[in-house]
Amino acid sequence: MTELNASVAIIGGGIIGASAAYNLANFQGIKDVVVLEKSQIGSGSTRASLGGFRYQFSNELGVRLSLESIEILDGFEKQFGYDPLIKRDGYVFIASKESSITQLKANQKMARDLGVNVEYLERSELENMFPFYSFENSLGGTFCPEDGHASTLAVLQGYVSKAKELGVRFCENSEVIRIRRDRSKVMGMFTRDGTKVNTSKILIAAGAYSGLVGDLASVAIPVKPYPRKILVTHSFQDGIPKDIPIIVDIDSTLAIGREGSSVILADNEPTESNFKLDFPPDYDDRVISKAIEKVPSLSKAAISYSNTGLYEMTPDANPIVSRVEPLEGLYCCAGFAGHGFMHAPAVGRLIAEMIAGSKPHRDISSYAIGRFNAQSVSPEEQLII
Repeated sequence: MTELNASVAIIGGGIIGASAAYNLANFQGIKDVVVLEKSQIGSGSTRASLGGFRYQFSNELGVRLSLESIEILDGFEKQFGYDPLIKRDGYVFIASKESSITQLKANQKMARDLGVNVEYLERSELENMFPFYSFENSLGGTFCPEDGHASTLAVLQGYVSKAKELGVRFCENSEVIRIRRDRSKVMGMFTRDGTKVNTSKILIAAGAYSGLVGDLASVAIPVKPYPRKILVTHSFQDGIPKDIPIIVDIDSTLAIGREGSSVILADNEPTESNFKLDFPPDYDDRVISKAIEKVPSLSKAAISYSNTGLYEMTPDANPIVSRVEPLEGLYCCAGFAGHGFMHAPAVGRLIAEMIAGSKPHRDISSYAIGRFNAQSVSPEEQLII
């Protein structure tokens, strides 16, 4: 039997786990960290992510995490040696309901108070800026030109490479099947291949699978998987500019944007929770029909492929970044509702501080797992894509 000893073991080799491992080693001086991934590093939600980042959220902490994370991304190549290929093409959120417009205006004011350039646009302004899009039922929207996207692969590789240089071990094809505990504290774990890991601190960063991993320790982690699919057209122009922002209709749940010369279509309509990436038989047709209503020229486009993955959702659509009481030594960093990539630089540092016994440099108490047991759930994040 292979036996490993580590000060910290991280379950999950995606962008969150990699960021936490790097930050533990680089800033906290904890270098004997092992990261256990049941498949290949970055093969879960990180692989499926389009790498979007944005400052537009409906809660202040989300905006502040974006400010911190995007600042790190801006200096990423210099620090890590990998170009994150940042492109600031913006995000537009539009709405057709008065209640949604009220929410967007509140979001805009909060963002501007925090120093973020978010504009409110009337319907006529939206029509002038994006004439290819039908705003027939829209009342208005918000636009931040500093939102954009980056390469998830480059950022992941940067974190993994630097972490390895600092002594972190990454173990692929190492599915954890049992977490060892001695009454109220963790002792380690076993993997499917028989490896025994001895550690007094475990971080669950397994994305949509975090609830299942919690079960291994007999603790409830309220994270569920929800399938998401992005449809990508063949190269297509026909009146749609090469550089357009992601346009998200928060009331119809449709998002349209660019991926290179292709157009991407996504729908945030609720699906049944499952790990199988199951979608209704007519799912694609419904998304395409919605898209054609908004961008009529897409009737001439053809779908090239689709990109599927799992969103990791908590009951309030906010993540869990906290200790997992009452089990001493157990931590969780999961449930990001599709925002894991954009907030990984900041939350990786915050959870590393917590694991090391330091006070996190930012107040993240609203992300504590105990909020669900206390029935004091945070206001639900409204801008989920």
